[in-house]
Amino acid sequence: MEKSKRLSYIDMAKGIAIILVVAGHSTLVGFNLLTVITSFHMPLFFVISGLLFYYKNTKTEGFKSFARKRFFSMIIPYISFSVIYILFYFFQLKSSEIITPEYIHDAFLQTFSLYGISVLWFLPAIFFGEIIFYLLIKKLPFKVASVIIIVFALIPSFLRGRLDILIPDIITTDGLRFLRLFLVFLLRLPGAVAFLGTGYALGALNDKLVKRNRPIKPFIEVLIGVLLIGVNICLALLNGRVDMHYVAYNNTLIFYLAAISASIGILLICKHLPNVRPVSFFGKNSLIVMLTHLDCLMVVSGLSFAWWMDSFISFAKYYMYILNFTLFMVVTEALLIFLINYCLFFLIGKKKPVR
Repeated sequence: MEKSKRLSYIDMAKGIAIILVVAGHSTLVGFNLLTVITSFHMPLFFVISGLLFYYKNTKTEGFKSFARKRFFSMIIPYISFSVIYILFYFFQLKSSEIITPEYIHDAFLQTFSLYGISVLWFLPAIFFGEIIFYLLIKKLPFKVASVIIIVFALIPSFLRGRLDILIPDIITTDGLRFLRLFLVFLLRLPGAVAFLGTGYALGALNDKLVKRNRPIKPFIEVLIGVLLIGVNICLALLNGRVDMHYVAYNNTLIFYLAAISASIGILLICKHLPNVRPVSFFGKNSLIVMLTHLDCLMVVSGLSFAWWMDSFISFAKYYMYILNFTLFMVVTEALLIFLINYCLFFLIGKKKPVR
């Protein structure tokens, strides 16, 4: 598989994932569909990171270089957008009933505990998840590391409920609140490492098949992908709503099976699709879309715009509402992508404009 083609289909998969994230945070998705989307849309990002980890042969990189690159690409955006979110909250303090001084105070606790405000939870989780994964495969044979990762992945199912009993979410003491948030952050890491390992193993399996001259035929891979997505739908509806953000997995085994089946299914299908440039564009810039779509009020503004446009439309109102919301999000996010990449690149840990 050529590198350019491989990166193209990975960008497509990331584009699909971030579109589903935005859709999930809107009010336009029904309960069952949202249950399916949340079963895999965030795990897919971790699986893709593991796949790239393999293709880029990251384990041969020195630890200092590896950690430095990840710090700039993940922790710098975490810090900069934590500041931006809190500033947004201050501006909304007098105009919103939701934003209160206590809400802002808790935002500081979420930031310093690495729990993360809103969607920012993803950045510390993937940063420290990759650090752990790097050390495991650097120091241990992959088979040994795999056993440790599988055992590690079961930890949240034993500890999450106990955490709610020992330190309830309604706790008001700053020290205990900080501790609870930090422990939830730690409980995200086993899942992050498990999905990184899945992506890494997928890349290794693909290369092994290619080297043995036993590549799977494209139509077979697409068929397998469709079947895996079907498996995901059944498992997701069986398991109910899950969320990596809150480490809410319901049945842990079903959660992992559903997330992995859909992630692999989407990657297999994207591998043989023609490159849809708008989807790849948002996939390449999925971090910016992730950081800006929710707490920077893009989704709220998009819904308001669609509602305003609805007053001028007399036909197919539901579909036009969705269309107007989509157009608003595509245009505003594209503008934000260009603004951040070319002018505010330092917010995402870059030293120069992204071309």
